[in-house]
Amino acid sequence: MLRVAVYCVALLGCGSTAPAPVKPPVTARVAPVAKISTQDAERAETLRRGELAAAHRELEEEQQIALAATCDRKATPVAPERCEPSCYRTESPDPRAGKKHGRAEIVHLVCRHATSDESGPIVFADEVGGAKISVRAARGRAPKPHKKGTWQAELGAAVTVALQPEVARGEAIHVLGAWKSMTHPLTKERMRCVTVAHRTSMRRALDACGGRGGVACEASGNAAAHGINVVHFRLAEARQLRAAGKQTECQRASLEAIAVARGMPRWRQYATLNVNQWKAYPRYRTRFDGILDEDALFTTAIALGSEAQALHAECGGAANPKTTATQEQSFHTCW
Repeated sequence: MLRVAVYCVALLGCGSTAPAPVKPPVTARVAPVAKISTQDAERAETLRRGELAAAHRELEEEQQIALAATCDRKATPVAPERCEPSCYRTESPDPRAGKKHGRAEIVHLVCRHATSDESGPIVFADEVGGAKISVRAARGRAPKPHKKGTWQAELGAAVTVALQPEVARGEAIHVLGAWKSMTHPLTKERMRCVTVAHRTSMRRALDACGGRGGVACEASGNAAAHGINVVHFRLAEARQLRAAGKQTECQRASLEAIAVARGMPRWRQYATLNVNQWKAYPRYRTRFDGILDEDALFTTAIALGSEAQALHAECGGAANPKTTATQEQSFHTCW
């Protein structure tokens, strides 16, 4: 009986399945990391620095070419229009240029921006004054001086300072009429304007700026005056486009204002220090910012450019947009 039991156990043991052998874990093969030698690293760094230096030289060359660019007025008597986004019309010479009448009365249209007070800058807007803005022979006695303390007397004094040194001792500015509201046809800015008359003895004829020497303006071919005029015009345009919800056009207009405002002081420094070709003027007659001395002109242009940069961001553009040397120096080429 015992034998039978043992035999059965032996059979059961022989009939069972042996456990499967355990396979060793599969180890993932990792590609060996290539070792970079010190020499290779140095070569790569040298190459990188060379590429950076080449790019820097290219930018410097572009900047130098743009700074040195000039315009041959004889070859290009009519300046091309700037159309980014609308077309800026270059200032034409004063239609009274070349006229001389001995004892004469020179009429100006004097304006202030609607938002400025009585101490605000005076803008000579003769180009939009129409037929009343003339130079004519003075007849009869000079008008009596305005009573001290009146707005006419204060305005006359301000105009006298702005026109110096063209107002000689004993001469005066007489206000004709009252302030009138108007919109500047170029910038669409609201202004208050009034005509004034300057009685004088003309020993020199009026020039392209409507003055008698010692003043520069865009119409006489002065690039600095042209530059600030473009900056102001584009900033005013960008404000209008933003108000109209035209974000893309606003960015384009403000970008040109930013570029020219950046380029003006660089060009002035280049012309003064590098090539000794800077011609200074005691006064600059601008289209929209009054009569300024040289430092005030560049300070005003930079301030307008800062406003344009803030506006560029408000219109959805970059807070500090990139501008090329060609864009920055476009104002002293053939425009």
